[in-house]
Amino acid sequence: MPTVLAVWHSNRYEDGMPEDDSTIENRVYLFKDLAAAFLRSSAGTLASADDEERGRAIEALAELARISCVVADTEDDSPDRVYELVLASDADA
Repeated sequence: MPTVLAVWHSNRYEDGMPEDDSTIENRVYLFKDLAAAFLRSSAGTLASADDEERGRAIEALAELARISCVVADTEDDSPDRVYELVLASDADA
């Protein structure tokens, strides 16, 4: 089963979106900041002995990665369009 990020990436670039170095760099910086904030508030969940809790933390990080890609890839779109894309589910992406 493909990850959320893989699905998002394949859908965006099949549509001819350019993947340049600045977009990739923006994705990395956004994810780094979002993930750091998440880890500050709930770092213990990634090391949890509870598989479900750990799985939810991993899914949250994957969603933060997707959101980082959406925001970086849509820098020229309207805020409303970015908002719609951030809220889109896996099925919509």
